[in-house]
Amino acid sequence: MFSPITINTTTTGRPLRLHLVSTGKGLDKTRFRQARFRNKLSILDAILDRRFTEWIPIWVLIIEHPDGTFIVDTGLDPAISRPGYFKTSGFAVTRYMRSQFRFRITPDDGIDQQLIKLNIPIPSVKAVILTHLHFDHTGGLRHFPQTPILLNRKEWKRPAGALKKLYPPGFQPTLLDLNTPLDPFPNTCPLVPDNSLTLVHTPGHTPGHCSVLIKTDTGHILFGGDACYTQDQLAETKFAANMASYKAAKRTYRKIKEFARNHPLCFLTTHDRESTDRLAQRTPLHFSQ
Repeated sequence: MFSPITINTTTTGRPLRLHLVSTGKGLDKTRFRQARFRNKLSILDAILDRRFTEWIPIWVLIIEHPDGTFIVDTGLDPAISRPGYFKTSGFAVTRYMRSQFRFRITPDDGIDQQLIKLNIPIPSVKAVILTHLHFDHTGGLRHFPQTPILLNRKEWKRPAGALKKLYPPGFQPTLLDLNTPLDPFPNTCPLVPDNSLTLVHTPGHTPGHCSVLIKTDTGHILFGGDACYTQDQLAETKFAANMASYKAAKRTYRKIKEFARNHPLCFLTTHDRESTDRLAQRTPLHFSQ
């Protein structure tokens, strides 16, 4: 298991606490994590690849903000360890998932148990924010039946790669329209009155994929979800094989870099092993021009 981290900082002079916890870990094919092609051949190339990556995390970000506690994504469901977990999604999906990926998660790794360890009662959570609807980001939703689930409306309308049969019964998120520009991002939505927590449209991985931007008194933190696998991919303009649109992903990369040129930005992603180290040191994003 990847060790969690907690940092204490401030936003507009008020205390802000961030926790990064991993809900299990996974193995992907090496050519899935980093594609050799920028088209549909990338998935076939990954399927034919016999090599797996090293174990990678499935980070969830917990934000204890002055205006309430927010959780960004809910990680894996420990039930994924059961042989029939993907059965409701059909034979082809089950075969693909079991042949292309490996997961390890115990009940103690689930988001509900992670919150208990942090002494954060689930009823105290103001909202869950989803970057997108893939199963390794929605696996813990069943623990939040009374909590508002915030989602980009575009992601709900075009949930590329989502396994709807794995949604909890009656799942109906609160859909947000991202109509507020925040240079250079044309589509964002403030989540708190002082704009220190913002949902940012970062398409590519899925058409409606979003990231969460946190403004602190010493700089910005962007939790990028699956905008890319690692910060190195962003810096080197490389991509995973599971991009719904490589053109959109490239535009997203360009906008993140443009924002980082003008604002100190600590960049985190769901599957980057180095996200905790960067968060601990508030390491700013650097890349060649």
